Amino acid sequence: MQEKLVPIGIVAHRVNAEILGKFFLDSGSFEIAPLESVLSGMKLNSVKENPYEDSLNVLRELYETVGKKPKPNVEAVSLPMVIDEQEVEEFTRSLKERFDELEKERRELEESLRELESCIESLELVVDVDVPLVEISSMRYVVFKMGWFHPTHYTRFVSSLSDVDVLVVELRRSDDRVYTILMYPRGLEERMEDVLKSASFNPMRLPSVEETPREALFEYKDRRKAVQIKIEELELKKRELFYENRRKIYEYYDEIFVLKSVHDFLSGSETTEEFVLMMGWITEGSLRDLRELEERLGSFMVFENVEIPLKRPTLLKNPRFFKHFESLVEMYGIPRSDEIDPTPLTSILFLFFYGFMFGDVGHGLVIASLAWLLFRRTLNDIWYIMTFAGLSSTLFGFLYGSLFGFECLPPLFERPMENVNDFLIVSIAIGIFLITLGMVLNVFNRIRRREYKELIFDPNGLAGIGLYLTVVSNVWSYIVNGELLVPPLALIAIVVLFVALIFLHTVLFEEGTLGERMILAFFDTLDRLIGYFSNTLSFIRLGAFALNHAGLFLAFYTMAEMSSSPLGSFLSLLIGNLLLIFLEGMVVFIQSVRLEFYEFYSKFYSGDGRPFNPATYWNEGGAEK
Repeated sequence: MQEKLVPIGIVAHRVNAEILGKFFLDSGSFEIAPLESVLSGMKLNSVKENPYEDSLNVLRELYETVGKKPKPNVEAVSLPMVIDEQEVEEFTRSLKERFDELEKERRELEESLRELESCIESLELVVDVDVPLVEISSMRYVVFKMGWFHPTHYTRFVSSLSDVDVLVVELRRSDDRVYTILMYPRGLEERMEDVLKSASFNPMRLPSVEETPREALFEYKDRRKAVQIKIEELELKKRELFYENRRKIYEYYDEIFVLKSVHDFLSGSETTEEFVLMMGWITEGSLRDLRELEERLGSFMVFENVEIPLKRPTLLKNPRFFKHFESLVEMYGIPRSDEIDPTPLTSILFLFFYGFMFGDVGHGLVIASLAWLLFRRTLNDIWYIMTFAGLSSTLFGFLYGSLFGFECLPPLFERPMENVNDFLIVSIAIGIFLITLGMVLNVFNRIRRREYKELIFDPNGLAGIGLYLTVVSNVWSYIVNGELLVPPLALIAIVVLFVALIFLHTVLFEEGTLGERMILAFFDTLDRLIGYFSNTLSFIRLGAFALNHAGLFLAFYTMAEMSSSPLGSFLSLLIGNLLLIFLEGMVVFIQSVRLEFYEFYSKFYSGDGRPFNPATYWNEGGAEK
């Protein structure tokens, strides 16, 4: 079902434009139309620049600095509202400067912390060396380097030093690093630099201090702890600064957020010196509230049912149970605003198809239970649908007397394998009914759109219904009773009449020369006639899959009986049931969707609609630009 959307135009005095904008954002039920595509040729001004953008960004940054996510209380803000923009700007700028100073100091401390961490890492590698570090760094005749290689590069580096006087000391090895000390005579610096560069050597720095590595390590760890404490103190200062000004930050954020959102919304309108113009679609309930606001303010006028030369959006409004099945319909497409919403019918037919093809009490309960658990965890509509598909399978399982494949229950209807012809005949009858129903729904759609010529000549309109029911009823009568419902000549005349009407559909409504339309009409009519036949036979899959379910289990049951051990029999039945539940359950899902999309929807449903996209505080513009 669809909720009615009313196309409206509004002329409002600029003084109350913000009140109107907040009303629409609060209601979340108005989609504004981009007026540049509606009022082409008129010279109007657009509301583009938003004076609240920068202030809102600064306030958001203040929230982020203390790790909070703003939650604006839009209900607490009422318009019109006088706000001292200069006061807000000065407050936010002053506060931001103080936060920036603290942030700058924190970054400097973090840089110091990284340097200390690097030194500590180096000192830990040489902690057992009992020599003052300054002596190591100031050797006159030997170059001292410390760093790490990738293990692969290290092996190649060592093998390349056969003719070079280099001392290599391996300190520690991990999966991706080899820590080393290198010492070589001065004079080899240039050559060693090239070798180390080619080996991707990563140097590490040892501090040049009077202490030994062990003594320096204690000192640097203490300095690291002191820097960490200073960083924590800065974070506390930032939080303290935020909470000292929290009331104003919250108040200003709510106000600026609403004003910024309203101005973003109004950017979809056009203005003159005194007035704001906007057009769009609104729900009937919100239109009544808008009329009350119009009477109260008296500063704007609302015009209903205006012509908007854009595709009208669609707002689906189905009861809670059917609401979940909208995702199934949307796989095909969104219904147009002037066509029937197939969601309720889709829900019922899908569950009927699924249960008919996969009727088993045990399998259905397993699917329903697993799907419900997954739905509770993910809230995904598909799992909700599969929950009821499993329950439908359970219901049909009672009708067929099947429990985990065993036909051990008394059937409330018939067992598929014992009544093959009945199931195939019922499947064809269901197909005939649904194809006819689809064409009847197409007739209603044509009437709603006042497409009376299409109504007559459409292959899925009156001509199609007449032809299909004439042929089907006479074929059925001939098979059951051995005679036609009408004399052969009269039947031929009726069929020729309806085929001629369908033929004229292409001739009358397609483009091209008469000859081209005649040729196209011939092949199109032939395709339609074949389609009636193939679509009807396609419903045989309902009975075929019901038989297939019983037949597949019979195959696994036979394998279990052939097993020489009880364990083998049990495993055969267990694996067979699991395959039936998951593999056949998925295939039946696909076939149920296929029957609806290709055999049923194709008769009346286009699915080329556009979803209703109302303006909200988090989607201020509403209409797709």
